[in-house]
Amino acid sequence: DTTEYDAELSMCYPVPLIRDEKIIEQPANYTTLTQRYSDEATKYITAAASSDKPFFLYLPFSHVHLPQFAGVDQIGKSERGYFGDSVAEVDSAVGAILNAVKVQETLSENTFAFLTSDNGARPNTRDTVHTGNNGLLSGRKGQIWEGGLREPAVAWWPNTIAGHQVIMDVAVTTDVFATFAELAGASLPSDREMDTISMLSILNITHAGKRGDARMVSAGGNTRNVSFFYQGCQLWAVRMGPWKAHFFTSPKPTFPVPQFQDYDVTVLPSGVDDVDA
Repeated sequence: DTTEYDAELSMCYPVPLIRDEKIIEQPANYTTLTQRYSDEATKYITAAASSDKPFFLYLPFSHVHLPQFAGVDQIGKSERGYFGDSVAEVDSAVGAILNAVKVQETLSENTFAFLTSDNGARPNTRDTVHTGNNGLLSGRKGQIWEGGLREPAVAWWPNTIAGHQVIMDVAVTTDVFATFAELAGASLPSDREMDTISMLSILNITHAGKRGDARMVSAGGNTRNVSFFYQGCQLWAVRMGPWKAHFFTSPKPTFPVPQFQDYDVTVLPSGVDDVDA
C-alpha cells in the first residue's frame, strides 16, 4: 500500500510541529503539512475579514523542499513522481488560499498576494523525471549560478495590478520588505543600511495603490541596478545591470573555488561561457 508506506516513511524525520511555543505533534506527519498549512491560512483570512482590520500572512510551505512528500490524496497523480505530486498540492493550496480572499467581499480587491521561491531546483542527474529542472540555467540550489538564484514570482492584486504582464525587471526577495513597508505607509529604519528596494514601480502600482497603464512586458522600471550574492558572509558574485561577475564558483554547494568570470546574463543566461567585459 503506497499510501500507508508514505505516511509511515514521513515519521522517519522526528521533527516537531509547533503552534506558538507548544509542540502539537512529534514526529510531524509530512504528508499532511501542506493541507494543514492551507487550512490554517484560510481560517486566519476568514477571521481577519470579520474583524475588518488590516492583516499580514506569511506562509512558507515545507514542500516542495526535501524531504519530499505529498498528501495521500495526491500521491501518484502527476508524471513527475513525489516532486510533481508535491508541486501540484502546493498549487492547489495556493488556489484555496486565494479563493478564501476572493469570497470575502471586503478583501477581494484590497489584498496584495506575492508568491515566489527562495532558490532554484535541486536536479538529480540520476532521476531527471522526478525532480525539479532549471531549464537552460546552469547550477542548482545552493550555488550562485543563475539556476540557483533566478526565480519566477507572481504578484496578484485585482484591479490594482494589471494581469497578463510579464515583467523582466530584476528584484530580490529582500525587496519584499520595502514593498510591504511602503504599502503600509511605514518608513524604513534610517540608522542602518538595508538591501531592500520597493517593487511597486515595477509592479506598476502608484503610492495610492491604484493601477497605472497595463504593460504586457516591462523593463527598466525598477531602481535596483546592483545585486549582491553571498554564501554565508562571503561575497561570491555581483550583478550590475545585465552584467554578472563571479569571484568564486562552486562545483558543489557552499564549496568555494576562486575563479573570476563575468558575462552578460541577458545574452548568456546559462552562465556557462566567459565573456571579456
